[in-house]
Amino acid sequence: MVGTLKNPLQNSILSLPDRLRQERKRIHLTQEEFGRLGGVTKTAQWLYESGRNWPTTEYLESLRLNDIDVGFIATGIRLSNDRLDWVILKNAFLLIQHSFAERTDLSFSAEQLFDAFKSVVEASMGVTRPDLVQEPNKLMEKLGE
Repeated sequence: MVGTLKNPLQNSILSLPDRLRQERKRIHLTQEEFGRLGGVTKTAQWLYESGRNWPTTEYLESLRLNDIDVGFIATGIRLSNDRLDWVILKNAFLLIQHSFAERTDLSFSAEQLFDAFKSVVEASMGVTRPDLVQEPNKLMEKLGE
């Protein structure tokens, strides 16, 4: 008889919408306030947290620029930046697969999928895209809008 191995983390890993909601609650913000940090409306934030819509890379980058732990949102793991973890890489890959590779209405080259994967991994390590950089610490300014 051949048995199957069970992943002990399988039931404890939160979904992306759950991690998004958990991160928002961790910093004590409403959906409207958190959405504003990501450049979206309260409705869009609710759609992300309910799993009815997936966040864009621009939204995640905007959150990261406002000191939100996007690495945790994307992968479910909070790590230091000095080491890679296979769980982070796997979760980043699964995020890209779900967001892009499974879309039947669009096609993406392997290069495009890799670039998206690399962006998610870099964002989880705190690396920014120069074309999206804003002035740091705009959190209070954006919440005041």
